Amino acid sequence: MSVIGVVLAGGKSSRMGQDKALLRLPNGKTLLEHSIELLNGLGLDEVVVSRSPDINPSLINIRCIGDEYSELGPLAGIAAVITQYPAASALLVIPTDLPMLSESPLLELCSTGIKDQCSTYFERHYLPCYLQLNSQLKDYIQLQLDNHQAKRSIAGLLANANAIALKLSDQKQLLNANTAADWEKLTSLLSL
Repeated sequence: MSVIGVVLAGGKSSRMGQDKALLRLPNGKTLLEHSIELLNGLGLDEVVVSRSPDINPSLINIRCIGDEYSELGPLAGIAAVITQYPAASALLVIPTDLPMLSESPLLELCSTGIKDQCSTYFERHYLPCYLQLNSQLKDYIQLQLDNHQAKRSIAGLLANANAIALKLSDQKQLLNANTAADWEKLTSLLSL
């Protein structure tokens, strides 16, 4: 079984007003570095970043995979990784804007997905998620990307995959930084 870790870091960060992936945590690391280290600590087969390869390569030492379909959101990033890793059995997908996320919930997503041979996510939070790759999931993503009226949502992808929603007791781990106000709150929590 081959599991690829994927950091989604290709969004415009329009609500933040600057590239979220490059925001610095109180420990000096960027959100992108934090996300990569988190996935690297899980012993996955490989970790990649879904993002235009135009990022300054000195900032990270990891493979960046650009979207084949521009401006189509996270499904396009996931599709690009699937294209580059056709033999992968599963993807563990995390957004780069979860500074409080730790390894333990990610291990839970993976272990349940592997044990039950299914996709998994946490209740009321569609990312992070573990995607069990099969022809149905791949076909669904392709149909969504090809249909100009499609919503192209992670929620729709997980529903189509009959993913299992897991409970997470520490909801703080899934607090994300979409705006400057969110970032200020999160950095103050991380500084405690």
